[in-house]
Amino acid sequence: MAAGKRKMAMIACVTFETVKITEPVKFYDVDKVHLIHYVKQPESRDGIVYREFYDEVCRIIGKNSDNRIEITEHEEQVSQFLPMLKLILKIMDEELNSKEYVDLYINISAGTSEYTAAAVIASMMNPSVIPFSVGTDQYTVRDDKIRDAFYRDGMPVGLTETVFEPMMVPKYNMPMPEKNLVLGLRILGEMIKAKRNVKGPNVIKALKENGLWRRIGEDDKQGDTEPVKGDSVYYDRDYVKKWSANGWVVKDDFYKRYVLTDEGRRIIETFYTK
Repeated sequence: MAAGKRKMAMIACVTFETVKITEPVKFYDVDKVHLIHYVKQPESRDGIVYREFYDEVCRIIGKNSDNRIEITEHEEQVSQFLPMLKLILKIMDEELNSKEYVDLYINISAGTSEYTAAAVIASMMNPSVIPFSVGTDQYTVRDDKIRDAFYRDGMPVGLTETVFEPMMVPKYNMPMPEKNLVLGLRILGEMIKAKRNVKGPNVIKALKENGLWRRIGEDDKQGDTEPVKGDSVYYDRDYVKKWSANGWVVKDDFYKRYVLTDEGRRIIETFYTK
C-alpha cells in the first residue's frame, strides 16, 4: 500500500455480474472486499453457474491487484431482505469498529433487489458508510439478440419468467428533515450563490421576507423584516446550530461565514422543492 493512502474496504453482492463489481474495486483501489453470494445447491447446474460467477469476480479482483486485495466471502440468502440487512449491518459494525479501514464503500448496483434495498437502508443508518452505484455503458446482449434473450413465443418476457409470492419489506422510520430548516438552508445557499453578504442580520432579514421567521418579539412590527434585538440569538439557536448538527453547514474560518457542505447541497436539491 502506498505511503499515506487511506485504507478502504468495500461490500458488494455477486449474482450474475462481474465488471459492475470488479471495476469499482479497481477504481477506488480498495484494500479489502466483502463479497456476498449464495449457492443453494452447489452440485446442481444452477449452483455451478452461481459459483462460476463468484469465482470469476475473485479471479479478476486478484488479477487487477496482483492478489493484494483481501477478499472475505459471505454466503447468505441474497434473495431475502432481512438476512441481507442483518449481514450488511454486521459487516459494517465489524469494519467500522475495527478502526483498520478508514473508508467503507457499499456497491448498490450489483446483486439482487433485496440486497440493494438492504444496502441502501443500512447505509442511511450509518453516515460513515459511502454507498455508490455504477451505470452500464455497454450490455453483453447486443440489440439484435434482445428478442432471442428476452422474448418467448414472440412476446416480451424479460429476464424473469416466474416469481414467488410478494413479500413486504420492513419499514424503518427515517423522518424527513424539518421543512423550515431546509427552506432556510436553501435561502442561505441562494445568497451564497448570488455572492450576497451572508452575515447574520442579512440572512435573518431574508428569512423574514420569505415567511420563515417564527420568533415574533415585542420589538417586531407587523410586516417589518428588519432584524431587531435578540434575533441573532434566535438565528443561531433555531437555524445555525441545527444546520451544523445535521452536517449541512460548516464555518469558513477565512471568510468568517457559514457555507453549505455537500450534504447540505444534496438536502436542498432533494427535499421540499417547488
